[in-house]
Amino acid sequence: MASLKAKEVFCLCYALLLFFSGILLIGVSVVLCYKLFYHFKFVPSGSVGPFILLFLLGFVHLLLTWLAVKGPTRKHDCHIIMFMLITIALLFAECALGVWSMILWDEADIEVVLLMNESFDSVINEDFNKNSEWNKLQSSLKCCGLNGIGDYKTTKGSYPVSCCEEQDGPNVTCYQNSCRLPLARYVKKILLNGAIISFLSCVFQALGMFLFYSFYRSLRQDRSDKQARRITIQKELAENVEHFNDLNQSPSASVIPEPVVNSTPERENPKSHKSSNRRKGSAPNTPTVQANA
Repeated sequence: MASLKAKEVFCLCYALLLFFSGILLIGVSVVLCYKLFYHFKFVPSGSVGPFILLFLLGFVHLLLTWLAVKGPTRKHDCHIIMFMLITIALLFAECALGVWSMILWDEADIEVVLLMNESFDSVINEDFNKNSEWNKLQSSLKCCGLNGIGDYKTTKGSYPVSCCEEQDGPNVTCYQNSCRLPLARYVKKILLNGAIISFLSCVFQALGMFLFYSFYRSLRQDRSDKQARRITIQKELAENVEHFNDLNQSPSASVIPEPVVNSTPERENPKSHKSSNRRKGSAPNTPTVQANA
């Protein structure tokens, strides 16, 4: 089992990848939107929606990086819980984007054909060489007409310049295939790329959720262990103090030893004896008083 410090390193590495994933989402969504807008006249308008939301979610990835760094380094429960909640929301949002892109992918070929039919009627009735949308479409996809080059048979054998390859010689090769199938494949490929990116981002969010939840559990366990050790140390200190107090208050410790009395009689000091006799002898004798006859 990885230690708390190792899980913190994993979370910080994920934060770095999260930052780059945000930049990647923004860049890829811009490129795919540009491809759709390049032939937007023939593309269903709803097809752009997933990529606009994917662009906005890229900025959410960048903002979420701040929580991904601050949570493990500061070990704040608030930042870690906020990160996990936002990650769960992102996971469901990106999964929904992937499902939305797949639904649009399934309906793209029908929607594209309907838009092309409406636009091609005006192309035949007008100067098709001046229709920039169809010229861009036929040049980029190397196709001609809605169902093929035969769609221009009403134009007395003239074909748009965009339907033919640029050659210097007199012989010019024109595209024979229609633009309907290539355009449908073009739009469906873009939508499929968007769905794959959304699902991959969803898996990436699930990985981040797992890493941070594991780190959060280890952090709580580490705090519980430290609290248990602190309580154990406090109990040991309390027991030691109580034991010391019991030793001080025990009867054996409170008995005061009595002073030893010397029973040996002291020898009389002759000098002191003589001095006492001298004091007794030096006292004047009281004169005898004779009574009168």
